[in-house]
Amino acid sequence: MRDMREPKEIPLIECFDCGESFSEARSLLGYNLCLACGEKAARQARASWCIVPLHKGHYTLVTQKEELKNLNQKPR
Repeated sequence: MRDMREPKEIPLIECFDCGESFSEARSLLGYNLCLACGEKAARQARASWCIVPLHKGHYTLVTQKEELKNLNQKPR
């Protein structure tokens, strides 16, 4: 019987961007980037987001420029 305190060996997967190895558990969650590359990609994506106040007083998160153009129209 195996000792439960003994660490289990986790296979490593290669990062899609930089080639560094990361755990298979992260890959099973659906990530194909290591933590560092994933953080860099997330920061780049969040840089293009903005929060827009709408006419009736609530705010909405806009992630695409086309959405912002459609929100800027006057109701008819």
